[in-house]
Amino acid sequence: MRESEEGEEEEIDRVEDAHARIDALSQQISELRDLHADERQARVRLEDDLAAERERRYKLQDDLDEIDARTDLLSILKADADQMDGRARSAALILHLKRAAERRRERGDVAKASVNRDQAEEALHHPDVERTTIYRDMRRAVRLVDDKRVLAYESASGGESRLKLDLENGDLPGEATLRRGDDL
Repeated sequence: MRESEEGEEEEIDRVEDAHARIDALSQQISELRDLHADERQARVRLEDDLAAERERRYKLQDDLDEIDARTDLLSILKADADQMDGRARSAALILHLKRAAERRRERGDVAKASVNRDQAEEALHHPDVERTTIYRDMRRAVRLVDDKRVLAYESASGGESRLKLDLENGDLPGEATLRRGDDL
């Protein structure tokens, strides 16, 4: 019987060892679950921080693009903006809209842009031009492109008229192929 008691004690020891290992493994699993939850929360915080940084970068890129566009327009306007004719102002508006639409495309948005009269005047850096002259420049821009699917002027009665560029519907003609004519 002694052997039987020794066998039982060994069995009990093995069971107790197994329970101790199970308890230790359960504790490790619990700690790993807690660590996993903490890491998941940290990842969510990092993703939020990344999204905020991405938005900040887009804002900075927009600011930089606006400065670039103004620099380009200033080079078009050269030293004396008063000497700029209507065709040059219209071409400058087209360039301004094209750059804005291309920036949107680079960010993954649709390649569209628009300006109202005030925005067109600001883009041209030409505050001494009459209000009606800017509207005429906007309509002339449409005639220069000669594709209303790509560039259109929308006159709103009582509202705000806009010059709208949509590069999703086609491309602008090159500078040499812009429609020419004395009536423009």
